[in-house]
Amino acid sequence: MTKRQNLLFIGTTSNAGKTFITGFAGKILKEHFGIQTAPFKGQNMSNYAIVCEYNKEISIAQASQAALIGVEPKADMNPVILKPLGESRSQVIVRGVPKKIVSARTYYQEIGELKPEVDAAYENLKQTCDMLVIEGAGSGFELNLKNRDLANQHMMEKPDVDVVLVTNIEDGGVFSSILGSYQLMSEDIKKRFKGVIINNFRGDVSLFDEGKEIIENWGIPVLGVIPHINYGLDSEDSLAEMKSFEQKNKELVHVGVIKYPRASNINDVESLVHDPNVQVSFINQRTNLEIFDKIILPGSRAVLDDLRWLKKTGIYDDLKDTKVEIYGICGGYQMLHKTINDPLGTESGEGKPDKDEGLGFVPGNIEFKAEKILKRQDYTLYEEIKVPGFEMHTGVSDSNPVFFDSNHVKGSMVHEIFHDDNFRKWWLNSSSYKDWSFKAWKKSHQDRVASTLKELIDWERML
Repeated sequence: MTKRQNLLFIGTTSNAGKTFITGFAGKILKEHFGIQTAPFKGQNMSNYAIVCEYNKEISIAQASQAALIGVEPKADMNPVILKPLGESRSQVIVRGVPKKIVSARTYYQEIGELKPEVDAAYENLKQTCDMLVIEGAGSGFELNLKNRDLANQHMMEKPDVDVVLVTNIEDGGVFSSILGSYQLMSEDIKKRFKGVIINNFRGDVSLFDEGKEIIENWGIPVLGVIPHINYGLDSEDSLAEMKSFEQKNKELVHVGVIKYPRASNINDVESLVHDPNVQVSFINQRTNLEIFDKIILPGSRAVLDDLRWLKKTGIYDDLKDTKVEIYGICGGYQMLHKTINDPLGTESGEGKPDKDEGLGFVPGNIEFKAEKILKRQDYTLYEEIKVPGFEMHTGVSDSNPVFFDSNHVKGSMVHEIFHDDNFRKWWLNSSSYKDWSFKAWKKSHQDRVASTLKELIDWERML
């Protein structure tokens, strides 16, 4: 391997497009420049995670970047994950292993204990490739957090890290945010600063030629101006790309996905959103469930809270009465049981016992345990259907630990099963279904995006 400077993509703001550009940078550098790359993010705050090798957790963003690049996701690619629980409390995942639940204040007070973990993961991962493509978090220059910023400042200070700025022009204030970010860089970082990528330009990109000249005259290289693109890559904000439809297309299977406030791993239904045989609508308020052919209860980071939201909105009663087929995934599957019991206060992290009545479709009960189940494997479900997936939960069923099947209600603890073409086709059970491969569609789409970005960004200048 030929070692190179690693590339850190930091944003002027949140939602700048760092996740996508970092992932596609890794793909383009590998496929067109022969540079072996791997993704890295020191710290991520997200309730979107998957189980990777050795049954450890990694955020969906870094797992998706790894898949895009064509490498196996590893926990070291995202050594610290914060899973928000509400009330300024988060579960802390360190190098793939759940450690504890802490307040924001305690987390920052103990940040010194996490820096060596980030550094060890970084050093380990560097040994596997020529270059790391590193994603920052939010805005890269929050000076009040400078000594506690594992994703931005901590990485920028490393001498083997070059810096690329990413900004979303649609947010406005692009000139002030670029210049302000540059002026806040130390002289050492400026020496390793490669330039800025201006993302999400709508309309004729040539209209920004004068803007590029202004920025270049400040001594800031403009590496590229990117038009608005649907990147086709999982992220914490993927719901923004998933559209809802009010009127049913009679030729398609209409699937309603309940979007409760603490829904997690909505990416489980990504394949359904893109499947040309399916029409997906997201439900965040009471509506007539009978307009749907099928209903999905997705995962939840706070099962009892989201169950009570169902009751408060009236959707709970509608689900009890509907004749439409229901499918529950992980947290949604747990809601299908008779009761949900959290005797140790595991889910909230507050140590207070909690309990509530579920939908009662599954003849059993859920009890939250102290230890989280993390497992990735091939599962045999329903009519001997074999499907790859993973489990990630603390709630345990005393009657149907992995899955349940009836004519009206189905569900399982297993994530990602709808990504499997055979399972998805079986579940949709449509006589007019036309074969379609989610994996092939995604690769084709991402290859087209990579081809576009290869031409729009000055990679030679970046390198």
